[in-house]
Amino acid sequence: MSFPNKPVLLYAEDDLDDFESLVDALEQLTDKYQIVNAKNGAEVISFLQNDFAEHHPSVVILDLNMPLMDGKEVLAWMKNEEEFSHIPVMVFTTSSREEDVRLCQNHKCTFFRKPTLYRDLLHVAQTILDMSNGVTDEHKGVVHH
Repeated sequence: MSFPNKPVLLYAEDDLDDFESLVDALEQLTDKYQIVNAKNGAEVISFLQNDFAEHHPSVVILDLNMPLMDGKEVLAWMKNEEEFSHIPVMVFTTSSREEDVRLCQNHKCTFFRKPTLYRDLLHVAQTILDMSNGVTDEHKGVVHH
């Protein structure tokens, strides 16, 4: 993979419309990032294992419900791998299940439910940019409805 000299945001999302909506919101705020789409959890792990040295993602955004390997499995894997456990993670999902929220809190990641309003999507995009820039402490383990 070849990327311009921009920080990488790795977004695991199997729904192309959801992926493109977040990309549009991010691009409205800045053009300083490269957004990479992984269509399932296996692609996230492949990217991290094969492209990490050259293209270290500043944030990983995970949908929970994906084919092959879901976001919960990827989150657990990342947090158990010393090389990747420090990367900020945002869970970005339609799920409102309490166990999914707790999983995210236990792994100190940020949890957002996918919004229906564009202004709320812009807030999610700004949070991702803040996480990428190291402004993460106030977001860790936080649940956003």
